[in-house]
Amino acid sequence: MKKLLVGIFAAGAISSCSVGDDTLPMPDNSGNNNNTNIVGVWKIQTQYQISGTNKETVIAEKVPDDCKKQGTYEFKNDGKYYMADYNNVDSVCKKTEATTPYEYNPAHMKLTIGSNVADVLELSSSKLVILVATNEDYNGDGIKDYDKTVFYK
Repeated sequence: MKKLLVGIFAAGAISSCSVGDDTLPMPDNSGNNNNTNIVGVWKIQTQYQISGTNKETVIAEKVPDDCKKQGTYEFKNDGKYYMADYNNVDSVCKKTEATTPYEYNPAHMKLTIGSNVADVLELSSSKLVILVATNEDYNGDGIKDYDKTVFYK
């Protein structure tokens, strides 16, 4: 389930747009996010486990393996997020797909995919960095930690 949520957030965060388009998405009454940096196809560059104590300390870093590198995460202009996430399961590369609504609020730097909310730490025409609260205590300090994912176009 955790991999699916990370995949959903990863997919929502990654999209393609015109080169040089630095416009942040502006929500409209239709729920569409037109002409924005969030729109397009993204891939995962790096994933981090981040301490819940300060939201900065890196507990672990994970670079995608050859299977994970196949994944794509697309935000479309019509407010739909399409995820094609790949993970090694019992030494077999398995694909998981999902399509769900998304919304990006540039004023609050929040990305909502389905019912999941992520903080957008950085967004440009070629890079997206999101921070997602988890129900995990990776470092055993009694405080729930975060997943930070860096995407690129």
